[in-house]
Amino acid sequence: MTENLCICKEKPYPLGCYIDYDRSLVVRAVFSDAQKCGITLYPGESDAGASPLKIELPVSLKRGAIYSARISGIDNIARYESYNYYADDECFCDPYAKHIHGLEVFGKDVPDSEIRAKLDNKADFKTSSHIFDWGGDVSLQTPYEDSLIYLLHVRGFTKSPSSQVEASKRGTFSGIIEKIPYLKSLGVTAVELMPAYEMNEVEDLYKKSDRRSISAPNNGGRQIFSKDGSISSKNARSLRLNYWGYKKGYYFAPRTAYCENPFDAENEFKRFVKTMHENGIEVIMQFYFDDDENGTLIIDALRFWRCTYHVDGFHLKGSIIPHRLVTDEPLFTDVKIWYEWLDYGSIYKGRIPAERRFADYNDAFLFNVRRFLKSDDNTAQDFLKSMTSNSSDHGIINYLCNYEGFRLMDLVSYEHKHNEENGENNKDGSDNNLSWNCGIEGRTRKHDILTLRNKQIKNALTMLFLAQGTPMIFSGDEFGNSQGGNNNPYCQDNETGWVDWKAMERNPDILEYVRFLSGFRFSHRILHEKESFKLMDHISCGYPDFSCHGKEAWRPDLTGQSHLLGMLFCGLYEKDEPFIYVTFNMHWTSQALALPKLPDGLKWELLKDTDPRDIRIEVLRPRLRENNETEVFTELMADRSVRIYVSRPAKKEGENKTPDKKLKAREIPARRSTKGKKNGKS
Repeated sequence: MTENLCICKEKPYPLGCYIDYDRSLVVRAVFSDAQKCGITLYPGESDAGASPLKIELPVSLKRGAIYSARISGIDNIARYESYNYYADDECFCDPYAKHIHGLEVFGKDVPDSEIRAKLDNKADFKTSSHIFDWGGDVSLQTPYEDSLIYLLHVRGFTKSPSSQVEASKRGTFSGIIEKIPYLKSLGVTAVELMPAYEMNEVEDLYKKSDRRSISAPNNGGRQIFSKDGSISSKNARSLRLNYWGYKKGYYFAPRTAYCENPFDAENEFKRFVKTMHENGIEVIMQFYFDDDENGTLIIDALRFWRCTYHVDGFHLKGSIIPHRLVTDEPLFTDVKIWYEWLDYGSIYKGRIPAERRFADYNDAFLFNVRRFLKSDDNTAQDFLKSMTSNSSDHGIINYLCNYEGFRLMDLVSYEHKHNEENGENNKDGSDNNLSWNCGIEGRTRKHDILTLRNKQIKNALTMLFLAQGTPMIFSGDEFGNSQGGNNNPYCQDNETGWVDWKAMERNPDILEYVRFLSGFRFSHRILHEKESFKLMDHISCGYPDFSCHGKEAWRPDLTGQSHLLGMLFCGLYEKDEPFIYVTFNMHWTSQALALPKLPDGLKWELLKDTDPRDIRIEVLRPRLRENNETEVFTELMADRSVRIYVSRPAKKEGENKTPDKKLKAREIPARRSTKGKKNGKS
């Protein structure tokens, strides 16, 4: 009954719905071109016998497209726990809802009418027991030059039993917390979450609102299922699981299916962020927005997550983003914002910011490194550019693999995508993978092929960690996780889409190499500078800060047929740091490469070689350059290999050699070679 209700005008912002301290209902919502619109209140389980209460909003409350009302006189208003809006005959959930009921089980087909918004009761928050204690939580604001990013899918990261996470925590935010010691052992400073806001991941191919995120007309007649929910076979041909989550969602609510306790999602996500911060790890949220999404909602959602959940930044995805609204927002002066590209000249108007907030997140590094890795021609110059790319006004995020495309292990194991399980006749996913299978497609037991693949993975990882931008790893790539050649597992909520932690046991040397690279990078400032190299001797020490070399020192070959480069980082530009020389031979044969002469009293020492064979016995004699001034030493490098040399004090005769200390990844304080052709294929 609504005869005794008092409906008054209310200010139109902020949008949303809640029970106020005076037990009145405040409603602020956008309705477009509806003859009749309003709200339906649903009682909780304790009042299951009570009927829903439907309240129509009079047009007199409308300002623009916003209806705003304060409704008093609702009998026993505390019995109502959820609500939905209606416009004529359509029922829909509040896009500004802070918690959603009905989507607690991942992969379960839920009708729209059963997806409801939780009705917040402000009177319940008068007591301190309802207020989350953030303690001394502060924004970490780790500089880009000191960052290592770890991209993960919340469910896929720990859902596999091989994760050894407690069953109730698998595939949840709490499951990530269980892996914090592991993340710290890698030197991770930020986790980037694929979409973790609320959504209905089950999509109807024939439903208009879902068509934009579907790439095929059917799913091959396969059933979508999970252990907790199922879809009837008669509807299976029209339904698809959007496992990744790049679709329109409820942008103000944490994803309940990613919670150990779905009915306390808000507090669980807050505990997750707080715990990550206590361990010196930032939390970056991915947000995907449709082209037709309202700009006001976008900026409101980002503000909400920053204020309510203390997240450290956002990776914005979608072709139409209100860039200036985001970059000019005063609340975001200490927040990381990532996008494919931003107009920094317009943002800063020629000024250089004290701290870099924004970062480019594009595939340039991926393309250039992959082409050089597999020995393509005309790649040396682009590879060098990506390795040294840096900027004083924004960060540059480098990655070899992203969520779409091959995993790192598959990049060296497959030349063609194998997406048949997706149900789209292998037509989905990119055909431009820039991959090389090292001689055999897919799995093999041939030792020489496996050895070459292992070497190529280490080559690629060395390129990633020793480039000047900020490195990003996709979860599992650090120990050779594979998706079986599927380069687009957007609908694979199974072993294909989940991280297989058993791969760590199969490839322990890859994981150890990642830890070495992380420790090596962050132990030497010259390898992760804030400013771009000047490429000149600007401190008059006799060496430029960075220089490139080839078969002859100081003479790099950047022609189209070059597959050999040496990169010299001069430690004199940073206090008490050694010279570091990294050599890349991506040629399919062994090559001689020069070692530049060091200052008197120093000598080169080989720290790491990705090739397991020791061919350094073929050291060529020192020789003099044409001007007879500088000695140049030349060593033979194995095919497709990378070496890291470090300068050490030259030992005097009779002195005992001191063994090197093993480098460890930094822990963040609480704050055959197969005979390949020229193009890299066998």
